Amino acid sequence: MSGFPGGILPPMMKFPQFFQGQMGVPGSDTPLGLRLAPTSHVYFVDKNHTDASDSNDGTDPMKPKLTIASARTAAHANIDWAHDSYAHNWIFVNPGTYEENLGGFYYTHLVGLGTLGTDTAAEVHPAAGSAVAGTLLGAHFLNMRFEAETAVPVIDVGIGNNSIIEGCEIVKGIAGLATIGIEFDTATHMQILDNLFVSGVANFAQGIVFNGGADKFAHACRIMRNTIWAVTKGIAIAAACTATNCLIQANVIARPVTGIEDLNTESYLVDNWISAGTDAISHALSATHCIANHVLDNAVGAVEAAGTD
Repeated sequence: MSGFPGGILPPMMKFPQFFQGQMGVPGSDTPLGLRLAPTSHVYFVDKNHTDASDSNDGTDPMKPKLTIASARTAAHANIDWAHDSYAHNWIFVNPGTYEENLGGFYYTHLVGLGTLGTDTAAEVHPAAGSAVAGTLLGAHFLNMRFEAETAVPVIDVGIGNNSIIEGCEIVKGIAGLATIGIEFDTATHMQILDNLFVSGVANFAQGIVFNGGADKFAHACRIMRNTIWAVTKGIAIAAACTATNCLIQANVIARPVTGIEDLNTESYLVDNWISAGTDAISHALSATHCIANHVLDNAVGAVEAAGTD
């Protein structure tokens, strides 16, 4: 007892639970916060929360941002561009329809917290224009629903590098418009995985398009396990779009005029399931670049183990 004056013991006290958090992660010391990498930031968006406001810093889930755009701006403001590697910030979006035209994303995970569908998803659905338009660099979209109401790409990417779009719904909202699901001018190391391209009114004109041009690419891209309903083309790569090391695998495509068209002839097509009105696969090097695709050309077809034309 010598450690206490007069040998008197202090009373037993229970202190509130302490969340240490991590340095550089505002909001990570709250009971509902997320503890992630020390150099990343976490933002919450919930348009239906009574305390939602874009004046909030968004790092406390009980005082979230009102819009995705505000969280995106905050996430980009915290990128340390002076270093060669960048921490990836996180934006968690509660279910709701966000009538926003979002710009490009840099080094940010955009994650929907709902379940995909018409009423339960975290949905970006502007009245006009693309849901997302701009550059994707180190970006990651997961479990989001994106919808467009006009004849524009739902996701319109000028430059897409080192980014992932996975587990999302890409939706065409209006019948009679030549809408594209995802369109790229140039892309390298893009991963487009496990997405659903769908419409309740009329199918997309084209699902995924790589426009290309001088010094434009679809290099080292992975387009895998997507389900695409389209009218003209499911996946299209332009002749002037260098598609070296591009893998298109295990997609289900129904029922465009042409299922997959690679006019550059560099991509590899493996184990895709395609029902097309005229030509399931248009690829000049199909004998060496197309492996075990399951095709129907105007209701006639088979499993093509040694190439598909």
